[in-house]
Amino acid sequence: MLTRTLRRLATCPRMFTRCLSSTFPAPQTPCHLEEREGTSKEITKEYTSVQPLLRVLLIRHAESVNNRLYKELCDSGRARLWDEWRHADPPLTEEGWQQAEQLATRLERNLELYDFDGRGMSISKIYTSAMHRAMQTALPLHRYLKTPTEIWPSIHETGGIFHVKQGILRGHTFNQIGVEFAGFHVPRETVGERGWWRGGSETYAQMVERADTTKLS
Repeated sequence: MLTRTLRRLATCPRMFTRCLSSTFPAPQTPCHLEEREGTSKEITKEYTSVQPLLRVLLIRHAESVNNRLYKELCDSGRARLWDEWRHADPPLTEEGWQQAEQLATRLERNLELYDFDGRGMSISKIYTSAMHRAMQTALPLHRYLKTPTEIWPSIHETGGIFHVKQGILRGHTFNQIGVEFAGFHVPRETVGERGWWRGGSETYAQMVERADTTKLS
């Protein structure tokens, strides 16, 4: 269980690291020839490097129904029931909604949390997976920060949407997301009328392949 948990926690940072390194490569150092005053016959090479600044905030979803359930099962010695009782695509608990609201208001009122070096940074885009708990966590951020929010299915948690007794599950459809999360940009090419998930449980090897091929458009 610990190994599986660590792998799941590692999924999001790994994906973002691979994605950002491939999408925003380190710029090549350009050089130009410049004639300096007093050394008209000497040509000096000057190297100029412009480093674009991209700051990424990684936000884990707030407490979900599964988070609460797993704790209760472990505390009562019934962890063996987890696979059968877990929700395939859990929503947030009431406490989870409160956590999401608190996060949004704190980011809205405390710019130094992301502009900590006074560069005038702002949150220009919010990306969320199409998992229910992730979209619900992003909703208060979208409303409070008034920031464009886009569904990015490829950054979902390892495993996808699955349940041992419920067969093939597809997740939220294009229309369902549009109704519950009005204002979010939903890509039609990856979120259709049958849902966004391909069905079944994703393996660790499939997750690694997804991380290697996912890029920010």
